[in-house]
Amino acid sequence: MFKNTINSNQIKNLLVLLVIVTMGFSHPVVKNLDIERFMGRWYVISIIPNWFEDGKNAYDDYVLNPDGTVGVTYYAIKNGEVKTLKQKGYVNKDEPARWEVQIVKPYIPFYRAPYEVIILEENYNYMVVGYPDNSLGWIMSRTPIMDETIYTGILNQLENDFGYDQTLFEKVIHDIK
Repeated sequence: MFKNTINSNQIKNLLVLLVIVTMGFSHPVVKNLDIERFMGRWYVISIIPNWFEDGKNAYDDYVLNPDGTVGVTYYAIKNGEVKTLKQKGYVNKDEPARWEVQIVKPYIPFYRAPYEVIILEENYNYMVVGYPDNSLGWIMSRTPIMDETIYTGILNQLENDFGYDQTLFEKVIHDIK
């Protein structure tokens, strides 16, 4: 019989690998992000598809907690049902555009995903959250609709400045009335 267990050295090696992968390929982030101004609702305009986000009318609500962390709640509609994902963002005090995000509900212990605000429009009308290895990415806006010229410009900037493959991004349907 085979045992399906992992020993402590394997766990340590995996954690070290995760840290190296996450830290080794970080993007430059926007400078001087005003965390209070950043709070509020951000509509998901386009994403690189991932394990959870695949509904329509998707958005995140960001709330600054008294301890300086950020409560993030993702909402979307899939098959007529509301989907939510609650997260907690740990903001880097030296670089407020760089966070670590932990999934709180459903709870996923021991892992905080990198969160990098790599593009932010000066009036905080749209932004992009990048991921160190470019396997994930989110284009977000304060409104559910984004001008196509702006959207194309963001995709080009992501490809030229950050090495993203813009063909991986898929638009999110918004039929909010």
